Amino acid sequence: MDIDVFPAHELPSALRALRTALKVSGALDERERVFLATYARLSGVELRIEPQPIAPHEVRIDAAHARKRLIQLAALAVLLSRPVRAESFAYLKALAAQLATHDPVIDVIGALIRGQRRKVRVLAMRRGMRVMFKEAWLAEGAWGIVRLFSAMAFRAAVNKDQLWNYRRLGLLPEGTLGREYWKHMTEVGFGFPGDVAGIAASVAYHDIAHVLADHDTTPLGEIQQGSFQGGNRREDGFFFVQFVVLHFHQGVKITPGAPPAVDQFDPERVLWAIHRGARCTVDMTHQWNYWPLMSLPLREVRERIGLLPRRPAAA
Repeated sequence: MDIDVFPAHELPSALRALRTALKVSGALDERERVFLATYARLSGVELRIEPQPIAPHEVRIDAAHARKRLIQLAALAVLLSRPVRAESFAYLKALAAQLATHDPVIDVIGALIRGQRRKVRVLAMRRGMRVMFKEAWLAEGAWGIVRLFSAMAFRAAVNKDQLWNYRRLGLLPEGTLGREYWKHMTEVGFGFPGDVAGIAASVAYHDIAHVLADHDTTPLGEIQQGSFQGGNRREDGFFFVQFVVLHFHQGVKITPGAPPAVDQFDPERVLWAIHRGARCTVDMTHQWNYWPLMSLPLREVRERIGLLPRRPAAA
């Protein structure tokens, strides 16, 4: 999910649209200014003055890919406010209509504004599970879907034949990816594929990516990790970002795997995590074979996949 997608002649219009989605009228607050300034920097410009609001009919974006991304970025701008502002949501819908571009997040935000939290969860989970089931199918066929569902819904032990492959990672030298992953799973008390209440092998990439990206499992760490995975996924990665922003910022319980939280949307960290994931040379969420990398030093693996630093360079 690349986010620096606008050509130079369209970027001012895109920035003005994001500024308006953040707050339709009135001055931006500090967090909103950071959101806009961070996105501008990721796109290669430094904001000298705050852009003026722009009406939907004035926004001109040619490419379908860029229009889709603007709607998703504008949705993030809308979700930064808690509670979501009705006028910002109205602007998002008008912008989507003007650009003839729809994203399911619009329906999610609509349900959130109306207080329909169960509907928010259903819509968010449906989008996410569609992707996760697809990856499980590609990895193991129909049994992959059965194993993923059994592990998530019933905490059943699945992929038992792979359990010792994961446990033996603890025998690797200190500082290797495999050893650091084993330490991460052991320290936080997560089960490996094959453990009772463990995870399915088709989603093991999540915690391996946690180790590579150096995000902890606090709410702030998880919102960055979900954003990183959203950027890293080449096909509909936005569902990862939508999920963590709803769960760890808007306080809507999407998954039973972690308690919800509020006010964890740090714009600089979230946008940088998306950008950082997009710049990786491998999509960790799509049939990634990480086993050849497990015995390598963590620093070497990060270099091989083109992983950017955890925080952006100072302006």
